[in-house]
Amino acid sequence: MIKNIAFIITSVIYPSSKPLSYTSTRSIFTPKERELQTIETIKSIRRKYYNAKIILLEMGLRKDIDQELISLTDKYIFIGNNLIVRHACDSKYKGLGEAIGLIISNKKIPKSEDYYFKISGRYYLTNNHDPKQFASKKWVVKSYGYDISTRLYGFPNSLLNSWRSALIRTLPRLSIGHSIEHVLPKHINANVIQRIPLLGVAGFVAPNGELLEE
Repeated sequence: MIKNIAFIITSVIYPSSKPLSYTSTRSIFTPKERELQTIETIKSIRRKYYNAKIILLEMGLRKDIDQELISLTDKYIFIGNNLIVRHACDSKYKGLGEAIGLIISNKKIPKSEDYYFKISGRYYLTNNHDPKQFASKKWVVKSYGYDISTRLYGFPNSLLNSWRSALIRTLPRLSIGHSIEHVLPKHINANVIQRIPLLGVAGFVAPNGELLEE
């Protein structure tokens, strides 16, 4: 069993109103609704991994988000006031914002955990999520052809540096509109990728409110 687990939640509670590359509506949900959805993200993690370390990486326009939400975390990291993060997160390329945020926050994320999950804020673990599927020495993902889901994936500490290096190498293509789902797996050694059919994660897609389950 994995002992020390950290969940990195990438979050934008107060998003820009600027359009994305694929839609003019960035989010149909209000900041309050986004806060409540992210609270459910954390509660769903606790139900499956009661002793996990919850790291909320907030990249939105405002630092002063709901105190209940902050109190549920083990570490609250706000980087929305960083000029590089602001430029990336307010751009029309959503994946660029996520990658930049994860790179910029590097020094603030603990390095001593045995296993790391990256989960997108507002998404939550479902009853179909099986922790045993992630007890691997590889990067565990769900694939869509050559692409992967970036709503949830996991990897051991031994791959932490290669994951961060891969994020850096995605930037040239993300900055011209390629999706992070397509680019990121290209920079991870295929020998350390384990594909599973079901992640056990669900959530409401921000631009249209559609429920998505993986």
